[in-house]
Amino acid sequence: MKGNLTIDNGNTSVKVAFFIGSQVVATNRFLRRNIRLLDRFISTYKPETAIICSTASSAASQRIEQLVEQRCRRLLRLTHETPMPIRLGYRTPQTLGRDRIATAVGAWGIAQRLDSASDVLIIDAGTAITYDLVTADGCFVGGNIAPGLSLRFKSLHEHTGLLPLVEPEGDTPVVGYDTTTAIRSGVLHGVLGEIKSYIADLKLSHPNLMVFITGGDGRLLHNRLDDESIIHYEHLAAEGLNRIYLYNQANENL
Repeated sequence: MKGNLTIDNGNTSVKVAFFIGSQVVATNRFLRRNIRLLDRFISTYKPETAIICSTASSAASQRIEQLVEQRCRRLLRLTHETPMPIRLGYRTPQTLGRDRIATAVGAWGIAQRLDSASDVLIIDAGTAITYDLVTADGCFVGGNIAPGLSLRFKSLHEHTGLLPLVEPEGDTPVVGYDTTTAIRSGVLHGVLGEIKSYIADLKLSHPNLMVFITGGDGRLLHNRLDDESIIHYEHLAAEGLNRIYLYNQANENL
């Protein structure tokens, strides 16, 4: 099958997807050291081309790129200078996370199909939680970066003498009835309040706002937000990476 491989080499894991045209066919996620899983994925779907964005730099990351170069006819590395369907209004584009660019392009492309007049807020809940705003006419304005759920739980455990490391799954009463629920509720209700407040503040200046949530903790937070207007889309980064590749292909930039 002729197709395109997208690789999101993140802080915690590597996310891959195989596309034929604009249609996603398969996805997978693995730890960076398990490069054999990527090799198996490529052997199964035999992509001709690939695009990668990296937020991590390591020997394992280099091996991933080398493998893809060997197995695919063409590899596009996403940078802030790569031609793309949106423009970057960020004052320091060279410091902008490539994953933030990818999710922004993915969300904006979907929003254009649903309501082209909507500005777009992308909430990517991974190791860090990023909040990024793209205007309806395709300008990446900027956003905020905050600690993700796992960082908050680990910080409380590692920087105190007695507090345990707590998992996000479980009871979250408004008032914690023991140390475990006090930590879990404090972290989760804090993040949920942060998200709701940020959306409310942005809607004051961008009333026609479409909100997407993605990332490793995206589904968990989406379920707890209980807001049907917020769109959970698991593979936003892959969608954006593939869209960027297709854009460059169509404009003969490759």
